[in-house]
Amino acid sequence: MREGIGTEHNRTVKIPIKRYGIERLTVACIIAFITGFILYVGFRGLGLQFITAITIAALIFVFEVIFLPRLLPDALNGIRKQRPWMSRAWLVLGLIAAIQTARLSVFMVDPSLSQYSLFPGVKWYIEHCCLTAYSESARLLGDGEKNIFDPQNFYGRKVASFNVDPYHYPPPFLLLPLMVRGVAGGDFLNVRAFWFALNALLLMLAIWLLIYRLEPGSRLRAIGMAPLIWLSMPVLAGLQVSNVQIMVISISVIAWAIFPRQAAAGGMLLAMSSVAKIFPGILFVYLAAQRKWREVIWTAVFAFVLILLAFLIIGPHPFKMFIEYEMPRLSSGEAFSGPFSKLFAVARNMAPFGIPLKLGGLGISGMTLEIGRIISMIYLLGVVSLAIWSARRPPRSNTEAASIWLSLLSLGTLVSPFAPASYVLSSLVWLVCINREIFRLPSVLIIWLLISGPFLISQEAPFLLLLICYLPAQVLAVSIPAVILWQAGKRHPAKQVRQPEGIMSKLFFRNQSQLHFENTKNLR
Repeated sequence: MREGIGTEHNRTVKIPIKRYGIERLTVACIIAFITGFILYVGFRGLGLQFITAITIAALIFVFEVIFLPRLLPDALNGIRKQRPWMSRAWLVLGLIAAIQTARLSVFMVDPSLSQYSLFPGVKWYIEHCCLTAYSESARLLGDGEKNIFDPQNFYGRKVASFNVDPYHYPPPFLLLPLMVRGVAGGDFLNVRAFWFALNALLLMLAIWLLIYRLEPGSRLRAIGMAPLIWLSMPVLAGLQVSNVQIMVISISVIAWAIFPRQAAAGGMLLAMSSVAKIFPGILFVYLAAQRKWREVIWTAVFAFVLILLAFLIIGPHPFKMFIEYEMPRLSSGEAFSGPFSKLFAVARNMAPFGIPLKLGGLGISGMTLEIGRIISMIYLLGVVSLAIWSARRPPRSNTEAASIWLSLLSLGTLVSPFAPASYVLSSLVWLVCINREIFRLPSVLIIWLLISGPFLISQEAPFLLLLICYLPAQVLAVSIPAVILWQAGKRHPAKQVRQPEGIMSKLFFRNQSQLHFENTKNLR
């Protein structure tokens, strides 16, 4: 405070001086610490030596600590006095997130230091890296391999210390590993380090942009829940095994965040995620059902451009083999015969396609891949129907708009015949954590534990135990987004929201009739 002369009767008044506050500074320090370690890994992936990489990362850390507090909401000031226990809990979780990021960063730079793996004693996590499929397919393409989808090109091989995964993605996806290999070079460990940094930074950027699209109250809730998102097992496991799922979801969320101001840039990002992994295309259906033609046109244009670019760079043969060879194998589930032969992978499969395989693992006869394909087609029809249904009216708040977007992404990830819990549940955790309009804190913690807890069960555990442990997560992965989308499509009177019916309401949903929604005139 400082003294000044008032404009009335020459009175002396106290004029407040705006300061950052210890709360904003603390949040900025934790964000900067996490970002610093991620950048260090990225710099090592670019070939920089330890001293150079750590020095640049440290300078960026100082820059963030100085300038980041002013970008954080003013409402954080004084929150440690208003909500002391919640503030302390956030600080503890933030520090754990920072420490876990540091541990993981060490393993991403040097995979021989397996004691810093997410699960140091689990061989599968130490030797598994999804990036092997992306990097090797790009290398095989350069070597003139005619069928990069042939599993014989991958199975039984190792890159560095990692088992090589087969490649199952559309040809335009290859633009991404080709670009990363061009930046980081041909050394796989450098590519892996750079990929981790890119993946993690995109996730942080997506969380940041989403937070600033929410209403003030929801914004504070999202900041408070950010450590829970980061520390969830699907996010940490997805980052460690270098799966592209988190990157695709992050890019799709960034597209949602910037669509209102930059329709072209949002369309480009949504097109990138859609041509790479297909499932974000459900968002295109949602935009079309909303009659947001500007966003639809930009997305379609950039999708065409990216497909054409991929066609020119990698040639027509991968497209031909994807259509004639890989798509039938994906549809039938044959492409995933490897993981389907392992009971722990069957138990962890969150896709509806895997339901008959789980029943078959319990000894029920007649449970074939064909039944799984039929269930998957019915599920896909249901997801498309929910996308159209939820677009019947505009969202009542930015929080609801973000929840619809994340719900469609969450359901879209399960359309594949094989959707491992190791990373596909990350969008569900995100959805539950940011939505204060629906989910109470106790329900968030329960759902978080039901999703992350099963990861602690050994892969060697009996199949029935694994099945029981992962079953709640699979039920939640389908039911929560479906309920949110169903509620979004119901036409309610202005500023009045009906509470979801049934057991889901009693267990996980707050009484919505008491909620106040802020003005959302800029939503569309």
